[in-house]
Amino acid sequence: MHRHHHHPHPRPGDHRSRREIDQAIGALMGIRRCSAEDALQEIAQAVHSTGIGIGGVSRALLDTVAGPAEPGAGPAHAHWATVLALPAREAPP
Repeated sequence: MHRHHHHPHPRPGDHRSRREIDQAIGALMGIRRCSAEDALQEIAQAVHSTGIGIGGVSRALLDTVAGPAEPGAGPAHAHWATVLALPAREAPP
């Protein structure tokens, strides 16, 4: 008899990531007027483009949608600001 070892509870970070991914999909659906599949495809493309995990990319999308990225916010923020054509926050003079 084989017994599969699995953990019934995800790691604490997984639950937060899952929620952020769902929120990011919802945000993209609203911006793009697209399906959940299309939104997830775009998030997957961002993961591929930036080399950042899906949780980080989703978090960056939510941050970017919430307001202009800080200067030097990182590649995922820059990706979304460019892809979504959102204004970047100008660095103070």
